[in-house]
Amino acid sequence: MLSVLKIGGSTLENLQPAFFKSLRSKIQNGEKVVIVHGGGPEINKKLQEKGLPIQMKDGIRITSHEALSCVKTALMDTANKRLVERLHQEGIQAGGLCGSENTLIRCEFLNQEKYGRVGKVKKVNIDLLEKLLESGKVPVIASLGVTENGEEVNINADTAAGETAAALSAVSVCFVTDISGIQIKGQKVDQLTITQLKQGIDEGHIYGGMIPKVEAAMNCLNLNIDEVLIADQTLSGTRCYKEVLAI
Repeated sequence: MLSVLKIGGSTLENLQPAFFKSLRSKIQNGEKVVIVHGGGPEINKKLQEKGLPIQMKDGIRITSHEALSCVKTALMDTANKRLVERLHQEGIQAGGLCGSENTLIRCEFLNQEKYGRVGKVKKVNIDLLEKLLESGKVPVIASLGVTENGEEVNINADTAAGETAAALSAVSVCFVTDISGIQIKGQKVDQLTITQLKQGIDEGHIYGGMIPKVEAAMNCLNLNIDEVLIADQTLSGTRCYKEVLAI
């Protein structure tokens, strides 16, 4: 069994012992795990240091050529290295990777005029990931990519996680967040289908920062991933499924 964990930048900066305990349990039970991470707060910090604007549109970071340099430094030199070091400290063998190296994540521009150097994933090269997994390590991927012309691009980490999971035929994707799952009318829900997720958004029960997470979950399900989990650091939360069609 293989699963992909996506860790956002804000969660990454505050990983608790419960996360590493849950991750160790997965691995000890024979599960293979790949981690894809972002680094929003660290990227913002680097941009501010350089005097560059922080620009978002449609939940996507507008990435100029100058901003890309900050994104790369934040993701590769800071977030990725810190996470790999912390995993080693917690007794978990890991290998740090960048999606733009060794054509790991091949992209085309999403919409260069609108978003700048932001990529749309075309192919994930799973050979390198499978070698690391076979060696007993957890691949830890910084969400960058590269075009066929060798131009590096920023990738939304949710998208990178879903596409990586689909390429590896992973059973599940887990979005590790600061909350214990999706709430509807003030109550945490254990399971939801795509129809129920859409209904929750339409009726205003799913709102604010939860909408991008739910939309990312639906995108993963549409990539034929069996299950998407929106979870806290114990890796338990709301399980999201595609509809089960009656035969």
